Amino acid sequence: MRKQWLMGLALSLVLLAGCSASNVVKTYESGQDNVMVTYQELKDGTWKCEDTVYQYRLELTGTLPNAQADSHYVVLSQREDVTFEEVSQALVSSMASLEPVDYVLVEMD
Repeated sequence: MRKQWLMGLALSLVLLAGCSASNVVKTYESGQDNVMVTYQELKDGTWKCEDTVYQYRLELTGTLPNAQADSHYVVLSQREDVTFEEVSQALVSSMASLEPVDYVLVEMD
């Protein structure tokens, strides 16, 4: 009887450990390379920054006015159609947008 109880306990602990397995594939730490905000790639293909899960990770490249080289942004977004120009405008605009944005800038080069 005691052996069965111990086996049941061991099996329960293994199952519980499996339930708490991490959903994170990779973590990009703030301060590494060009990462400005810590974010994570999740097993289901989504991306998480702080407490928000985003559907897309977009790499955007373009040239700012009067720049000698291209700029590179990485954004996490709910939309697939975020543009380099949209992010650049938000960065250089002296007036804060009254509408919330559905992306977060996580890397910049």
